[in-house]
Amino acid sequence: MENYKFFNDPYKFSGKHARMVSELWSLNDYEHSYFKRLIDIYIVAAILGFRIDRKAKRDYAPVEQRTVFGEQMRQASEDLEFILQMMLLLEPAGQGIHEECIRRAFKGVETEEEFKRYNELFESYMLGGVEELYERLVLQKEEIDTDYSDDKTANLMMLFERFAPKKNS
Repeated sequence: MENYKFFNDPYKFSGKHARMVSELWSLNDYEHSYFKRLIDIYIVAAILGFRIDRKAKRDYAPVEQRTVFGEQMRQASEDLEFILQMMLLLEPAGQGIHEECIRRAFKGVETEEEFKRYNELFESYMLGGVEELYERLVLQKEEIDTDYSDDKTANLMMLFERFAPKKNS
């Protein structure tokens, strides 16, 4: 059996997604960046895309690429593999957890086709999350009667409020 390892190689954002992550993150520009590291966007976007069931396809438009380095991917691989397991366990949404989902999530990958399919699933949610982050943080502008002093803070708070768990009254 071949050994398939997820999140071991660099990840290259391309096309519109490279442009989007460039507007969400700039190296050593903490004043204008929403994230400290590019890998942080990758992780948060995967969770967000899955949480709101938003997927996107990779865009191959000829734009400068943004790369999450292999070392960062390997360092975050345990967390990323857990996120992937949750996706496999809970996908397809709304059908509940059953034996097949559990087997898929925890048995490991046995074929190249499975490895490719799981990578594509993760990537589609992650790219959907990138689009959501971009729309909510970069494109969305501060509402007039906000309590926050700048667009960046107001947009972050609106994002948190949208996805915060609903409190029971």
